[in-house]
Amino acid sequence: MHMKSVLLASDDAHTLAWMREALVRLDVETFEVAPADIKARLASHNAELIIVDGGRSPEVLAGIVESAAAEGGDTHLLLVIEPEALDSLRLPVRVPSDFLVRGSSAAELAARARALMWPGEEVASQEVIRIDDLTLNLATYQAYISGEALEFTYLEYALFMFLVTHPNRVYSREVLLRRVWGSDYFGGSRTVDVHVRRVRSKLGPEISRRLETVRNVGYLWKS
Repeated sequence: MHMKSVLLASDDAHTLAWMREALVRLDVETFEVAPADIKARLASHNAELIIVDGGRSPEVLAGIVESAAAEGGDTHLLLVIEPEALDSLRLPVRVPSDFLVRGSSAAELAARARALMWPGEEVASQEVIRIDDLTLNLATYQAYISGEALEFTYLEYALFMFLVTHPNRVYSREVLLRRVWGSDYFGGSRTVDVHVRRVRSKLGPEISRRLETVRNVGYLWKS
């Protein structure tokens, strides 16, 4: 399975630890580099997302990432900046980018990283869905059964969320790959089966019965 690659750039060990903590439940590979070495790292290895500790002067580091993207790289940028850098901040125009202020929560960093790497995700008009003992919070990417949190990875949650918010319709593995994994995923369609098995095991026998296999077609969530 192809995993998206995230480059973490900071000279501060605590900031790197915070970045790692924020991304631990996303299905991504992380690599760490000093900000001064970003250009050299991008020259040899592409990354779908670069999270840069920009501090008080993020423009130089943002420019390095933008230049790499202009030379044919396919990447996105998330800047972590100090509050005093807000007034003068200018995000790059040639690379999809976002920012957050130092002191933000790990959950916010994860949400902004998701939005950059998996844009255009569909959600239902209601943010909280309740099915029997299951509660699914679409706004916070959390799921609970009888108040107990389910430990989904990002892609397990994204697959489950898509099926629940599109009930009573069968989706083939190929469609699910396009809608959940994205058009840049080149792995085999059987990865959907693996993720469905993991989701079912975490839901338990009662609720997992709603996630049905349609032989030779795909999967559906029965409301």
